Amino acid sequence: MKLDVQVSGKTTAQLYRERDEYVLKYFPDTNPADFVSLTMPVREEPWRWPRDLHPFFRQNLPEGYLLNIIREKFGALLDGTDLSLLAVVGGMGIGRVTVTPEGGKPGAALEPLQVEHLLKADNTSEHFAALVRRYARASISGMVPKFIAPPDTSLIPADASAPLSKPTLRTSRYIIKGSDDNTPYLGFNEFYTMRVLELLNVVPVAKTHMSDDGRVLVVERFDVDERGIPTHGLEDACALLGLPPHEKYATTTEKALNATRAYLPAAQLRAQLEQFGWHLLTNYVVRNADCHTKNIALYYTALADVRYTPVYDIVTTQAYPRYANSPPSLSIDGRQTWAAGKTLERFFNARLGITPRRYAEMVERLCESAVTVGAEVIEAAKNEPRWRSVARQMVHAWNEGMSSLRDPKRAAKFRGLDAAIAAAGFSGPEPAEPSRVTIGRSELLPVPRRKRK
Repeated sequence: MKLDVQVSGKTTAQLYRERDEYVLKYFPDTNPADFVSLTMPVREEPWRWPRDLHPFFRQNLPEGYLLNIIREKFGALLDGTDLSLLAVVGGMGIGRVTVTPEGGKPGAALEPLQVEHLLKADNTSEHFAALVRRYARASISGMVPKFIAPPDTSLIPADASAPLSKPTLRTSRYIIKGSDDNTPYLGFNEFYTMRVLELLNVVPVAKTHMSDDGRVLVVERFDVDERGIPTHGLEDACALLGLPPHEKYATTTEKALNATRAYLPAAQLRAQLEQFGWHLLTNYVVRNADCHTKNIALYYTALADVRYTPVYDIVTTQAYPRYANSPPSLSIDGRQTWAAGKTLERFFNARLGITPRRYAEMVERLCESAVTVGAEVIEAAKNEPRWRSVARQMVHAWNEGMSSLRDPKRAAKFRGLDAAIAAAGFSGPEPAEPSRVTIGRSELLPVPRRKRK
């Protein structure tokens, strides 16, 4: 089986298996600007990877719930290899690269999804499962139920309706994420958790829209323009480290940083490292234990403008008792703990060039934002009783997150959420479940590492 690889709609290479290796071979005279990956620039010699697909092509392959649906629907087309899976889903995915069977065209003829209707629907588990089945033929990673919505041309702005050239692919502008029994009201959780960083307006943050029932989150894609035309390449730290997706937790924050900063232009380095810092600190404030190497990514239109993507996929995992005991996914200085002490401050100073004074300012700005958004969470839960439980868990988690980062000697002068929690009549948080859940059963969290004897 040979697959055609397109960059922004232009076929530039072929992907195939040769004995025990996977091979990416560029066509002669391919423009150097039409590289498939930062790790595989255009050259005459093919790029080979032993045993499995190159990490770049594996980064967006479906996982978990979506993968099971695809196996059910397209089992006859799959031979057990990632190459056959890519042949089924690679024509629609994230970023400027698409992959199709030889001679095929990218994109899929799917019924358009009216996002406005989805935001107002009753998004029960059964209803969302039916949507995932209907729109399953797309390449998108992640363990929670999600899919890429096919384009609804009625939502394309009038000034963006110019005719498209033949090689141009129009895809969706939205990723749709749902909840399940283990993560109820995940749309509510992620919408307000992301808002803690978004409210500060200090770094780009993915734009999101929450459904009226709080179960679904619609995420605006930042790799396409307003007509749904892919504009950016995208590569996550997991692929840049040469890791398969299931090893997205099997590394460190330092390695994820090194793998991405190597491609950042010098002129943008300082600002980009600060963006990395804002992202990292936010996870500690809101207690997001699921920031792994697939949630740290670069995007670009050319080598000269490589930068970190807008921040995405931030969730208060501690809001769910079965995940509440989980530490940060990636270690810093060999430690995986929320009580980081001076470890974070030293990392910021030594690795990101951010002084202790600036670090303290960033911490306090995030904490103040968490207090503001926490009040919004409580108010929202007053108007919708179904959200009360997850809202209570979230604000307690944020309170703990703020306390663990602030200087204990000065903490008394800073605002927290205690008064707002008491005024809302919230009881204490539900106790964490005693056992960690492994990746085999969990939609969010990593496999616990086994110590070598």
